[in-house]
Amino acid sequence: MHGLDLILGKLSHVLILRVLTHAQEPLTGREIQRRCGLSNRATMLALDALCEQSVVHIEESPQANWYEINPNNYFVAKAIKPLYESEEGFWDDLRKVIRRAITPRPTAAVVTGPLARAEEITAGRLEVTLLFSTGRNRIRAYASQQTLVDKVWDRYAVDIDIHWVDANNYRDTAYETLWRRIEREGVLLFGTLP
Repeated sequence: MHGLDLILGKLSHVLILRVLTHAQEPLTGREIQRRCGLSNRATMLALDALCEQSVVHIEESPQANWYEINPNNYFVAKAIKPLYESEEGFWDDLRKVIRRAITPRPTAAVVTGPLARAEEITAGRLEVTLLFSTGRNRIRAYASQQTLVDKVWDRYAVDIDIHWVDANNYRDTAYETLWRRIEREGVLLFGTLP
């Protein structure tokens, strides 16, 4: 029996199940399509397949069809829900990895890039900005870079780009684009930003 092969065998299934697992109420096909960023056809084909496998329930009405995850399905209860719930702990886990790997510890850490924007990690990269109280701490912590790179690769199978900033140089014009990106999409892992 290979039930998960059929359920999680397509990216459209993975995206839809993630949306439905986190949804607080049933969603229309159009809303699922919007949240997943899939085409209408891909969304409907995936929903049909997931309904056939009893992973998703459908409630048909004249105005729209409403979809929700089937909490009674064995694979949903034992594999899919725990899988997506573990994703929610990712940021906290990453925070711990950074704090353990970098010495001296940064005063703040923020993530930008595709992962912070809730996009796929298509390029396999994680972008992190580390802020230190002094330039001396930043320079000393730089020696920990390879430790962090190795731990992030081993734990998440992604490369990491690190921006090293301190309280004395964060206003430099070289960092203007970085701070705009942080304001727009940054996920603060810990600390406070200037």
